[in-house]
Amino acid sequence: MRTFLCIPIDTPLREALSNLSGELRSLVQVRASWVKAENFHVTLRFLGEIEPMLTIELQQLCRVVTRRIQPFNLSIDRLGMFPSPERPRVLWAGGEAPSTFRDLASSLNHELVKIGFPKERKATISHITLARIKGRADRSIGEAIRSLGKLPGWTLHADRLILMESRLTAHGAAYTPVFTQRFGDAAACGTDASGGANDHAI
Repeated sequence: MRTFLCIPIDTPLREALSNLSGELRSLVQVRASWVKAENFHVTLRFLGEIEPMLTIELQQLCRVVTRRIQPFNLSIDRLGMFPSPERPRVLWAGGEAPSTFRDLASSLNHELVKIGFPKERKATISHITLARIKGRADRSIGEAIRSLGKLPGWTLHADRLILMESRLTAHGAAYTPVFTQRFGDAAACGTDASGGANDHAI
């Protein structure tokens, strides 16, 4: 199963980002794969293909990490491109990663290395992927970002971590929550998350 760890997006922010994505799509003149609104999320760590039984160990690991982290806010105040504006492959909305986000990413990285995952570099930007650029980049991307100006400064309240399974279908990627772990809580939630994960974990 193909998996990643992420922070879910609440409905108002998802709708705002969907509107933003639509504006960008009309302005950018390159071939790109645009992320569906229901798939918006803040990635903490892409795990790739794992054995289903490993999810038990991953849940224990996430429980240890998240109980040390209190809920926090992420600022979504800018548009950017990875790896660089000159060679864009990912178009994102996000902001400078706060210390709590960096601590969370660092703790997850530390624990994942213990069970055989490679170490990753420290996160400095918390971001939501809007599009993956497929074609050759041109000036339309930078011009679109400049024309939209600074984002309103949306805030995402991060209160849970989700292990998400990603399945490729004829209609694109489909995400399914495997487990949800609230920050500051040693007990894991079910995938319905008492009305939370079904609404937010997409």
